[in-house]
Amino acid sequence: MAEENPEPPSSEQPQKAEQPPETDHKRQDAVGRVAEALQRGLPRFVLLSSSPRPAPGRPVAYEPPTVRMRSEAREAVHARAIQDIARERFGFPTAKHRDLKTYVNHPRRTMGVEMPGGYVAYPDIVVVQHPENYTKILAAIETNETVTEDVARYEWLPYAELAPLYIYVPVGKADDAVSLCKRLAISVVGIRTWRYVVGRDEIEINDHFTVPAGPEELLPRILTGR
Repeated sequence: MAEENPEPPSSEQPQKAEQPPETDHKRQDAVGRVAEALQRGLPRFVLLSSSPRPAPGRPVAYEPPTVRMRSEAREAVHARAIQDIARERFGFPTAKHRDLKTYVNHPRRTMGVEMPGGYVAYPDIVVVQHPENYTKILAAIETNETVTEDVARYEWLPYAELAPLYIYVPVGKADDAVSLCKRLAISVVGIRTWRYVVGRDEIEINDHFTVPAGPEELLPRILTGR
């Protein structure tokens, strides 16, 4: 099993573990940015639906209007892909990263991410710093029918404002995902493609696009001490 490199490299190079750095200060800024993004891009009825605003101390799950887009057959493929991608690319904790832990929110919710207004988001994959449960990485796993502007607006956009976001799309949909992110100004740290090859049980994952985590990521490792 190949494990990805925690330092995101330049585009189209092999990786082993996806761990963009995030400080508490940046996390606070991200919460502020998502509040503004939600006000700009998400109608209030999408968040509140027909339910009353959550009472203090009682968070309510954020359910985007796109949550039921997948057919029953596609949902089965989606659930399998989430499990396989989590195992192949987010297999934390590891010997090198003992403080990281991966949660998968399918078929049931296991780890939420706090949003403004008392709501909690449940992206497909959540990686936290354990035991504090600081969010380190989020991942959205898509099928052919969910690489759309609505999904980008109501899922990728708010998730990307909460923590570094990776998007996994089927082979052939990567350029569409890049275009959507540019059009909606969604800051993702990586876009990957996935597929199942006929006659093989393993998932195939390829790196399509990666944003370096910061200036030091462009330096040779001998100069960064890692």
